[in-house]
Amino acid sequence: AGPVAGVDLLIESFAKANLKETVLIIAGSGSQKKKCIELAKSYESSKLEFWDAPIGKVPQIQKNADVMLLSLKKGASLSSFPSKLPAYMFSEKPIIASVEHWSDIANAIRQADCGWIVSPENTDAIINAMKIAVSMPEMDLQKLGRNGFNFAIENFSKAKNLQKLVNIIAELADC
Repeated sequence: AGPVAGVDLLIESFAKANLKETVLIIAGSGSQKKKCIELAKSYESSKLEFWDAPIGKVPQIQKNADVMLLSLKKGASLSSFPSKLPAYMFSEKPIIASVEHWSDIANAIRQADCGWIVSPENTDAIINAMKIAVSMPEMDLQKLGRNGFNFAIENFSKAKNLQKLVNIIAELADC
């Protein structure tokens, strides 16, 4: 959890959502991890787990999820495009993103039709999206995840982007 990640907001929202049969897994490390662990302790009745995410193990960790959460502090999504987004899409999981609605992140999720976009730092909106996701049939969640995967293949994969670069270079060479 880095300083712009907004993981603290996800912890607070998850605890307030009171999703009894659900576990929030926070994977990875970062400068805010200790602070997030301390915050999680104040929500003893919520099922919160912190996992390490060693290099090379992230896809296996993501495979355990039903829904991926991406949260950035207000304003951060306007100047960044976290590598988590393509990774989440390649994991074939739907995404709840707490980001500005006009950000590139939100546009990608909308174009992919792979999840929910909620206003940053809006706990009520995150809670609502969590409740919707938890109540959705597994088949619908899988469809959203496949949508994200297909979008990622077309827009973020090495094979597609390498071909785009080759085409650009070929066009420039013809000038």
